[in-house]
Amino acid sequence: MTAPRVWLRRLSPSSIRSRMLMIALLPALLAEFGMVAYFTSQALATAEKALHARATSSVRHLADALPYALVSGDTVLARHLLETEARNNQLAFARITDLHGHTLASAGDVLDANQLADRYRQRARILLPDTVVQDNALFPANPTVASDLLGEVEVGVQLDQIATFKRDTLIHAVLLMLLALALTGALAWRLSNRLAGQLQHVGRVVGLLACDDLSVRTHLPPEGEVGALAAGVNDMAEALQTHRGELERRIREATADLAAKKDMAERANQAKSRFFAAASHDLRQPLHALSLFVAALKARNQQPEAQTLIDNIEASTAAMELLFNALLDISRLDAGTIETHPVHFPLQKMFVELEQQFGALAAEKQLRLRFRPCDVTLYSDPLLIERILVNLIANAIRYTDDGGILVACRQRGNLVRISVIDTGRGIPPDQQESVFQEFVQLHNPARDRSKGLGLGLAIVSRLGRLLGHRVDLLSRPGHGSVFSIDVPSGETRLIQPPTTAHSPGSIPVDALVLLVDDESAILRGMAELFDNWQIDLVTAHSADEAEHWLTSLDRVPDVIVSDYRLPDDIDGIEVIARLRQKFGQDIPAILVTGDTAPDTILRISQAGFPLLHKPLRPAKLRALLTHLIQQARAAAMG
Repeated sequence: MTAPRVWLRRLSPSSIRSRMLMIALLPALLAEFGMVAYFTSQALATAEKALHARATSSVRHLADALPYALVSGDTVLARHLLETEARNNQLAFARITDLHGHTLASAGDVLDANQLADRYRQRARILLPDTVVQDNALFPANPTVASDLLGEVEVGVQLDQIATFKRDTLIHAVLLMLLALALTGALAWRLSNRLAGQLQHVGRVVGLLACDDLSVRTHLPPEGEVGALAAGVNDMAEALQTHRGELERRIREATADLAAKKDMAERANQAKSRFFAAASHDLRQPLHALSLFVAALKARNQQPEAQTLIDNIEASTAAMELLFNALLDISRLDAGTIETHPVHFPLQKMFVELEQQFGALAAEKQLRLRFRPCDVTLYSDPLLIERILVNLIANAIRYTDDGGILVACRQRGNLVRISVIDTGRGIPPDQQESVFQEFVQLHNPARDRSKGLGLGLAIVSRLGRLLGHRVDLLSRPGHGSVFSIDVPSGETRLIQPPTTAHSPGSIPVDALVLLVDDESAILRGMAELFDNWQIDLVTAHSADEAEHWLTSLDRVPDVIVSDYRLPDDIDGIEVIARLRQKFGQDIPAILVTGDTAPDTILRISQAGFPLLHKPLRPAKLRALLTHLIQQARAAAMG
């Protein structure tokens, strides 16, 4: 940076140095200007008065000295007196005129009337003295009769003397003012430099303190206001350093306490997950066997009176399966194994299907279920959107005792807000966040199984986050609730036509299926089921037993169906890998499990095997077996 820029920066109006200089110089400049103006005017006035006085004194002196010369007619004497007076008092001219205005004698430069404008003139009459000679021929002998006026004397002085004096006086005054101003500016500059340096030092210290350097201190003597400011800054730094040390100590203690609580919460959450996973697995095992036996019994029963009993058993197992599937949905969402497949689809078609699905259930509770026509196109995953609406509508029907439910939508810019509005019991404001947590049921203190497990809204919340769609709740106790979800708009021209579903066909008669499970009841139930399907089945409790039976049969299975959890710290993934390695083929395989732990679901998903959860539906198992066998045989023939 160049020197002028440095000076300009130092003298900027916002700098303290410029303000101090202004404060110091402005009053001094005003005072010096006033004093110089006053004393200069006084000096000029005094000089002018002195000039006038000199002219007046000279003309009076000549008026008193010239009567004798005029009476005697001695013009030489009169001229001598004029010259002497002009020389002694620096007169520009002096002259004597008679009664008729004629010049009798003169000294200096006597000019005409037009040239006397630049000179100051003074006149006096020359009178006859009392002791004059009476017989002088020039005057009458009786002075009382004749006039006493002898003539008139006039003197003049140059006005340029005043101008010269004025110029010199002004020059001296300006020089004196500049000298005083320079001295004042130098003193103010030095004081401002000192004060500005001290303040800049304090400012740098404050800046370092602001940058979290609390060890820095000012190094100024404590005298004066700036010293007091520096001492205050040091005291503040000390207090901040002490406070930060205390705060850091508290933060360390709070962090340690938080880490301990977080560890406890994580352990508790892991314990909860392990408990639910274990409970789900252990409960699904007999339920799975029960569903298999019910399916086999239903296929074999020929008595109408027993069919009602079998249907009731099947309905109870189906209800239990729904409850377990809700737990499974939570686990799959927490594990992150559910993938979204957004497409463009019409909302009205989904409304029609939902009305058919829930119309009878609403009518059973004497509720009015209405779907307002909504001719819009959405862009999202239709299966997951339908899952959200299913949970919201089921929840609304479950907790509405009188009135009805309205499902509607409205366009909001690039979004479509789908709302499920009910006239139910409502939710208090302080509990509107907790209803989205699992196992929370505000109006089911007795845990009535018919009212679900309290997982529907938890699934809705997790699906909303998975899809990136906002879920809102507005509710007033006693007036009902409004659950809404914002879904991006789609384009009608991009809607894909529905694909025609093809029948999976039948399983070839020579197909062989291997089932590995450590539960004997499940093996017996599956054997009964496969007998009804007339499909060859080899059952085994372990991989070793499976190898033994397959070796004795000298056959390679078309499909391996294995439980995930098996004895001896081995799982179904390892069993499938071992059998594939033994037979040297990528035998199609299905994993079956009652485990809902997120890490288990994630591991199976990463392995790439089809997964069925217990209790599985026999029709779903048969359809998957048919698909895998036909796909494998088609690949072998191709």
